[in-house]
Amino acid sequence: SSGINAEYGGLEEENALLHGRSKGLQESLERAQHSATRHKREVVQLTQRCNTLKTSLAQAINIAEQSTLQKLELAEILQISDIQDKQKRTFLKETSDTRVKEVKKVANAKLKSCAEIIKEREIEHEKNIAILNERIGKLKSRCHAKDERIQSLTSSDKSL
Repeated sequence: SSGINAEYGGLEEENALLHGRSKGLQESLERAQHSATRHKREVVQLTQRCNTLKTSLAQAINIAEQSTLQKLELAEILQISDIQDKQKRTFLKETSDTRVKEVKKVANAKLKSCAEIIKEREIEHEKNIAILNERIGKLKSRCHAKDERIQSLTSSDKSL
C-alpha cells in the first residue's frame, strides 16, 4: 500500500505539475491569441492605410496625367491660335495689298478720265475762244464799217 501511495503521490505530483504546465500553456495560448488578434487588427489597419495610400496615389497620378494632358491641349490650342493669327495677318496683308492695288487702279483710271475730260474741255474752250474771237473780229469790222459810213455821211453832210 505504501508503494501504491508513493506511486499515487508521485502521480498527484506529476498531475499537479502537468496541471501547472497546462495552465501555463493555457495562459500562453490566451496571450498568443490576444497577440494574434491585435496583430490581425494592426494588419487590417495597415492594409486599410495601404489601400488609402494606393487610392491617394492613383488619384494624384490621375490628376497629374490630367494636368499634363491639359497642358498639352493648351499648348496645342496656343499653337493653333498662333497659326490662325499668322494666317489672318497674311490674309489681311494680302487683302490690304489687293485693295491698295485696286484703289490705285481705280484712282489711275479716274485720273486718266479726268485728264481726258480736262483735255476735251480745253479743246472746247479753245474752239469757243476761236469762235468768240471770230465774232469779235466780225463785230469790230462791222463797227469799223459803220464808223466809216458814219464818217462818210458826216463828211458828205459837211460838204453840202
